[in-house]
Amino acid sequence: MTTAPPRTTATAWWRPLLLAAALLTGLFGAAAPAGAATAEATISVTVSAVTNPGDTVLISGNTAQLGNWDPAAAVPLHTTAQTYPSWTGYVQIIQGSTAEYKFLIRSSTGAVTWESVPNRTVTHSTTTITAIDDRWNVGSGAPVAASFRVTAGTAYGQNVYLVGNLAELGGWNPAAAVPLSTGSASYPAWSAALQLPPNTPVEYKYLIKNPDGSVVWEGGANRTATTPATGTFTVQDTWRP
Repeated sequence: MTTAPPRTTATAWWRPLLLAAALLTGLFGAAAPAGAATAEATISVTVSAVTNPGDTVLISGNTAQLGNWDPAAAVPLHTTAQTYPSWTGYVQIIQGSTAEYKFLIRSSTGAVTWESVPNRTVTHSTTTITAIDDRWNVGSGAPVAASFRVTAGTAYGQNVYLVGNLAELGGWNPAAAVPLSTGSASYPAWSAALQLPPNTPVEYKYLIKNPDGSVVWEGGANRTATTPATGTFTVQDTWRP
């Protein structure tokens, strides 16, 4: 009777191939499956923004997680009576990547207002905590040296102040306005020097405080300017009655 050959004789050819595949996998690693998801990280967002009743502050950017600059897909932030004007929330970012973003305000009627500062950037770090902490429409970077000078005639006991839309300018609060100074050699020119954030739109006005504490605002619309990215920022104005 004829016996069948051992099974190992007919199948021994695949063993070297299996060994070679194992060696290649060890050297180069197993290939990622097609369509494998990219790891994302969650980062916190905080922005200080003064708004009108019914407004919502949102964040949008150049990634799908930030809505690809589409206001309708932007990520809404939240505030409370206790934390206002601080708005907070969370966004997703690809681990180790850099994203561009800006804040926008949506009114109760649906009107959208974007920040006018250059696009902001955030880079996720795998070694330190990544977070966003900004001020609405205030650029990031080293402050610039700002100088304000206005020609204003005053009566004895009156003093000239500068106030505007930035915290450095008192946030439109006369009690927190920046005092200007003058002297016998420089009067009626009044001046002040301070630090302001770069790349930032500025709205401001001058006011006069009387000895009794009452305030006289100059006339006309708010003055406007934009600070440079670096260097110095100087304005020279004349009081508007």
